[in-house]
Order: sequence, then C-alpha cells, then structure tokens
Amino acid sequence: MKIYQSIQDLLGELHGLYWDSALFINESAWKGDPQHTEILVLEGDEELEDVVPGTHLPKIAEVRNVRQLFDMETFRDVVNFERKRNPGASVSEIIFAINFYREKDDFFDPRK
Repeated sequence: MKIYQSIQDLLGELHGLYWDSALFINESAWKGDPQHTEILVLEGDEELEDVVPGTHLPKIAEVRNVRQLFDMETFRDVVNFERKRNPGASVSEIIFAINFYREKDDFFDPRK
C-alpha cells in the first residue's frame, strides 16, 4: 500500500505506478477537499483480493474507511484525456474531470 497525502503527490508519480493497482479515498474527505484528500493505492493480490466476506471491498479499505475511486488504468485514462484536451490543466481541472467521469462514466469534453 502506498499513501499519498494529496492528488498532486499522486499525479507526480502516476506513470510509475502499477497498472493493476487501485485508488481508494474517504468519500467525505474527497467531497469536502479533494485537493488535500489522502489517496491510498492498493496493489497486488494480498491487498486487493483479501476482501471482506460477501463484498468486493478489500479488508484494508474497510479498516481505513475508504472506497475505491478508480482502478489505475481508468484513473490514468481520465488524467491523460484531460491533459491532452487541456495541456495546461491545473489540479482543480483534473479533479473536475475525475468527478465528471465518476458521475457520467464519460470523459469531460466541453465540445460535446
């Protein structure tokens, strides 16, 4: 498990993280202040497949009161799409694109 204190810290290491990992957040913290919400990256069978019985939630996530934000590949796709669409995208704009994708299951594109 890797813990990032903010999304900005995570974005700085995004391309070095395993493709089959997943990101987890505390939903209340994300809604209140996504720029400074702690993000957990769970990777490997030990962390992701040791689940709470009757659920798909990893035990580590339950203990830390976090829920999955995205799998790593989806997260990378959302960030890369926003950066391609807007090369100077700020952290706030990337967060907007993340939240848009979470709500609409689609990439943010104001031209649509």
